[in-house]
Amino acid sequence: MKNKSSLIIQISDMADIDKITKSTKYINLDINNMNHDVINYFLEHGEKYLYSDMVDDILGYTYASYDDFVKAEEIIDLIYANMPSDLTVLEIAKYLYVNICKYVTFDINSDGEKNPLYNLNLISKVNNLWSSLAIGCVNDNSASKIYYYLCRRLGIEVEIVKHDKECLNKLIINNQLLIVNVFKDIPYVKINMQTRYFANYNDDNDIDRRINYVRGWYKDYYIDKELKNIDYTSDECIKDVLIKTKKLVNIDSINPAELSVIYNDIFNKYCSNYNIKINNLFLNKQGRSHFIMISCGDNHYSYNYRKKTFVNVNKMDIINNLKMEKIGLYTGEYIPNINNY
Repeated sequence: MKNKSSLIIQISDMADIDKITKSTKYINLDINNMNHDVINYFLEHGEKYLYSDMVDDILGYTYASYDDFVKAEEIIDLIYANMPSDLTVLEIAKYLYVNICKYVTFDINSDGEKNPLYNLNLISKVNNLWSSLAIGCVNDNSASKIYYYLCRRLGIEVEIVKHDKECLNKLIINNQLLIVNVFKDIPYVKINMQTRYFANYNDDNDIDRRINYVRGWYKDYYIDKELKNIDYTSDECIKDVLIKTKKLVNIDSINPAELSVIYNDIFNKYCSNYNIKINNLFLNKQGRSHFIMISCGDNHYSYNYRKKTFVNVNKMDIINNLKMEKIGLYTGEYIPNINNY
């Protein structure tokens, strides 16, 4: 029987490399104080191992393959390499934040609460620091660990904290406390909107220009410019909002979960007098292919990726497709005026 103490090794610095034996298979990397020498050692000599992260002696338990470990570290190197020079610590922290958001997304199929038939392999990868970055899919836990890891390697004072079951990051910069939420800002960063969760620095255009996040105005400005002249008393106003924003939102570049967040914000701001419901559905082919449906009264809109526009979906077509199980609803979802089909 293999000695468990040598099968799984915890690595905090180069001296711990000596603990590795021929029976070692699992490496727990302490990301509190990880240095480049340790990472480079495993990039060069670590093809036999699987990797998990360890924060404040708390193990990640899910392990990344060597290939995922290498791919993630390459992404991290690229983020560091593209960072502008002469940034302040605050600007570096914001740069890392938005660039993580650009590389990752979140997948409803990894959410057990929305999807009882979730993919266990995907769940495992999404919870690991390196696998989640390698596949570009995170949850709040792995997103906060990625940000923690990138900040710590540059000497930025950062912690992972929990609030209302959410994983957040706490930064101390120039004796100022900042609470940030990488995971929740992913949709906004994807289309260059103002961030919403980077403490009090979400609309600091000077910082965001210096870190090359925006060159001019945020996307919020252009959305507002398009929507301010719509007649919101018209029966067609919901459709008008969708048509006028589809190019600005750049739908083909973001996934349905992100799209749902963006349009929820748009409708709350511009169409607050309307009862609008955004639902998560899936196509029953090639796995569960997520899409959203936007409903208001008897009108139901979905984005047609082939036609590259929003279309009004016939109520009976929705009912028939649900009955034939061509499409389905994720857990907890309902379509107004349709669910009792």
